[in-house]
Amino acid sequence: MDKDCDMVYKNVSDIYKSEEFKTYDNFVTLVAKCVWQIRDKDKRCKIWNEQIRPAMFEMKRAIDALVVLAGKVSEYNAKMNPQCSKCKAAMRRYNYSVKEIERMRNDYADLKKEAEKPAENKMDMLAFLNKNYPTADDFLLSDVKKKYKETFGIVKTFDVLKEEIEATKLFKVSRIHNVYHVKRL
Repeated sequence: MDKDCDMVYKNVSDIYKSEEFKTYDNFVTLVAKCVWQIRDKDKRCKIWNEQIRPAMFEMKRAIDALVVLAGKVSEYNAKMNPQCSKCKAAMRRYNYSVKEIERMRNDYADLKKEAEKPAENKMDMLAFLNKNYPTADDFLLSDVKKKYKETFGIVKTFDVLKEEIEATKLFKVSRIHNVYHVKRL
């Protein structure tokens, strides 16, 4: 924490010592003198004859100095805290949401394609399980989903797979510690 405070003080002192800040400070002082002179003349009901007035080149120089100072301030801010943790967390949440929405859209499109295909192209679930798991008594439902997608190019949800597998009456789907297992009866 002390290191960060020292860096802030150093950055602020660098800005105050810079030539651009001196130019800006001189311009502000000149404008303040001008304003005070106008007020003084106005109090005495006299006309101000532009005794002190900033020239155009002084205004241009002050504007350029302000631009450089703004750049230095943003540079120091970027060095001190490139991104806050709240911003990073919000970006991660946003990216995750976008990725999940894209995955859900792809799954929905695959399910829609599968529903539109004629029934004779679909393999019977019992034949599929006996072909891919002839001797296994216990295997993961996620593995079945992956092999089904590789074989047919169709993504089915766990609920649809569970219904089709349990409809064979030779397999049962159970959930153990939030993981779905397919067991042969």
